[in-house]
Amino acid sequence: MMKSFFLQGLAFALLWASGAVAVKFGIRSADPLVLAAMRFVFTGVLFAPFYLLNPQTRFVPRGTEWQQVLIYGALNTTITLGAFSVAQKYVSAGISSLFIAVTPLFILFASTLFLGRKMVRTEAGGMLIAFMGIAAASFGSTAQGHIHPLGVLFLVVYVLAYTGSAIYFAKIKSTLTTGVFNVWQVLLGGAMLIPVAILFKQVHIAHVDGWLIGSLLYMAVALSFVANRLWLNMVKVDSVNAANWLYLVPVLGYVYGYILLGEPIGLWSVAGTVLVLAGQMLSRSRSVKSL
Repeated sequence: MMKSFFLQGLAFALLWASGAVAVKFGIRSADPLVLAAMRFVFTGVLFAPFYLLNPQTRFVPRGTEWQQVLIYGALNTTITLGAFSVAQKYVSAGISSLFIAVTPLFILFASTLFLGRKMVRTEAGGMLIAFMGIAAASFGSTAQGHIHPLGVLFLVVYVLAYTGSAIYFAKIKSTLTTGVFNVWQVLLGGAMLIPVAILFKQVHIAHVDGWLIGSLLYMAVALSFVANRLWLNMVKVDSVNAANWLYLVPVLGYVYGYILLGEPIGLWSVAGTVLVLAGQMLSRSRSVKSL
């Protein structure tokens, strides 16, 4: 059992950390927003039949469920992942993975503000340390010319929108299964990205080549399906140990960027990563002590 959990955790971390690199390969052939729109519409169409053909699963939303799917899709897919995709034009895969890693801490803070959850000192201290790490890595890399401030801004939008989507999802009630809800929000969120891409003139597809097709297939199957399924499986077994695998994400993000894209790893990046990891571990000490 433990060996199976370890292998699932390692596979999840390896896949999850590769998201920024996959986007970077895709934007070699297409603008970021149109790439994101194609990715999510394709993902929704690809996996909808799994639920549509299941007679035991209700596939079509009813009444207010349409509103819920649209709002969550706009927050979680259109804004969150649209901003993340655009950010990849301006920042490194390593910096992106740092923002991915601290997102749960922002959700924790928002849960305190909007859901009545109590925050302890270790969680507050961990958030402060992780934020210092993000600031150090971002400003240091910007000063050295490795990334552009605009990319950091888009990553901030990514974190805030993702946090908002998590809080919204926690408040709503829907009789749709999680899988069906996710297919609809991805599909509609991707569709809503199309007019946004047109508005910002991000609709150019330079080449329909291996980079584009490979990127879309990888993000749809490896990330949206396999990685998410691994995560849900681990959470059901042990949510604390599952979350511990997120510590590998920023480290792997820098490794991927260095090996696959030739991105530099500077002193500020290392210092920022260490602070983010320390903040994560401190903030999670409450959960560990409660076991």
